[in-house]
Amino acid sequence: MESYTDRRASWLESFYDLVVAIVVLQLSVNLSHDISLIGFLKFVALFLPVIWAWIGVTFYATRFGTDDVIHRFLMLLQIGVFAFMAVNISDGLSSNSGWFALSYAASRGILVVEYLRAGRHVPTARKLTDSYSIGLSISTGIWLASVFVPPPFRFILWIIGLAVDVGVPLLFAKTFSMQFAPHIRHLPERFGLFTIIVLGISILGVVDGIATHQWTISSMVTAALGLGITFSLWWLYFENLDGSEIRALRENKQLGVYVTWLYIHIPLIIGFTALGVSVEHVVLSNQTLALPSPETWLMCVSTSICLFAIGVIEITSAKSNITLIKSKWSEKYRDAIYSLGTAAGVLIIGAILSDALLPVVLISIIATTCVCQVILDIRRHPFHREYKF
Repeated sequence: MESYTDRRASWLESFYDLVVAIVVLQLSVNLSHDISLIGFLKFVALFLPVIWAWIGVTFYATRFGTDDVIHRFLMLLQIGVFAFMAVNISDGLSSNSGWFALSYAASRGILVVEYLRAGRHVPTARKLTDSYSIGLSISTGIWLASVFVPPPFRFILWIIGLAVDVGVPLLFAKTFSMQFAPHIRHLPERFGLFTIIVLGISILGVVDGIATHQWTISSMVTAALGLGITFSLWWLYFENLDGSEIRALRENKQLGVYVTWLYIHIPLIIGFTALGVSVEHVVLSNQTLALPSPETWLMCVSTSICLFAIGVIEITSAKSNITLIKSKWSEKYRDAIYSLGTAAGVLIIGAILSDALLPVVLISIIATTCVCQVILDIRRHPFHREYKF
């Protein structure tokens, strides 16, 4: 076990995150091929178990960090499982759904072995590890059983299995969260690193899509504004990634703040992935015609999801930083209001002006709203303007 103060993301964890990101990349390809409402819902339906499997492994690592040979071997198996999942994710709701379910069940089964090992080596954690092992075993059994059941009943079992997966940590949150709370530095670092990888995938999608595109001034401006949106969202997210929510759990027992911060990352990462796909489609669209409804809605919905999630994170940051002076505390809430208001405004734009805006106009409006929030953040925090060596 690593000490609480020294716990950082390991090279093995970074390797694992990169392989999971390949699955995310394949999911973005799926969405790019079908950006209709049905296509987006299918994208989300596959994304939820993928991100939850990653969260499960990440949480085990932050609670029971070790680097022995058996753990390395089990992590190698997890990496292999996610590589297999990446192969089958393209038709994960049709011809490859059985293989996808098998890969998810394998990931959870490996995690059961990890928790059983932790319980054997850390007696004080045995109640937690036993509870999680039982819950994860039930979920694994349900997902494994779904392999032998034809659709649509297979997907019903997926929903039940995922509900068990999500319900286990919530059921025992009050019992074990204080004693075995995540590390203040390690967990935010893992979320931050994975978010950066997802943002990189978003940019990769744009670059890959426009590599052979015939450039015009409008398409170049559109691509630049898309990068501006991505950078703005990166700025707003990482401005609030300081581990304060975990500190609030450890020191002040603010369980609700911590749980909200944790679960809001799921739509955030989904939004970041969908945003990359939407920017690619906007850049590749006919710049002289109004943007079609599917592209407009995907752009507006993905941006709105990101801004909404960031706004919620700003609220949790404000609630957890109870030592802030009143003016700083008010500023954090003001930031959250701006983010939530912008999220609503972007959705309204999509609803009212669908089929009426040129691609460069739509992305200009969204980029302006995002960049304005960054400018406000710079004005409120003078240290961003200081050169420090």
